[in-house]
Amino acid sequence: MAKLEAKIEDQKVNAGDVEVRDAILDKADFLKNEALDYPEAEKIYRLAYEKSGGASKKMEILFEILLMNIEKQDIDEVKKDINKCLQLVEEGADWDKKNKLKIFEGVYCMMIRDLKKAAALLISSVATFTCVELMDYKTFVFYAVVTAMVSVDRKTIRKDVIHSPDILAIIREIPNLKLFLESFYNCEYKLFF
Repeated sequence: MAKLEAKIEDQKVNAGDVEVRDAILDKADFLKNEALDYPEAEKIYRLAYEKSGGASKKMEILFEILLMNIEKQDIDEVKKDINKCLQLVEEGADWDKKNKLKIFEGVYCMMIRDLKKAAALLISSVATFTCVELMDYKTFVFYAVVTAMVSVDRKTIRKDVIHSPDILAIIREIPNLKLFLESFYNCEYKLFF
């Protein structure tokens, strides 16, 4: 911590705002990943957020905060930061950040049990999934399939889930998911249950 504090002070004296922000982010990353001090890490990330310019960089910082708050299951904070991210999208965030936001918002919707919206967000992100810091692709496909099964109509399940090449490529690697989905869709309830 002393080295990180010294680096921040050095950057304040000898460098510009971007370097100071990067040094603050290094400290926040250390607190989050090494010290596992989430409350303090969140404070430092928010300080770096205030020093950031540009919607995409601000969203990167908010994604780090969202990861911690999702892990803590702090629904109110997740909602607040998702709303900030949605505002930043309007200000011109890049394509990658928009796609990651869909997945974060989908996870938030699962947390509050809005499965219909979660399914729509997750299914729309199947082909463009890049949010590996939140979950791996297999887990993502599992959630996309299960939320779709309980919340969307049969036509959508057929078109966007059963016949999706991206889902077909991975569903066989997830134990029992293909059988679960097909027995549900084909109304083979004895097999389904």
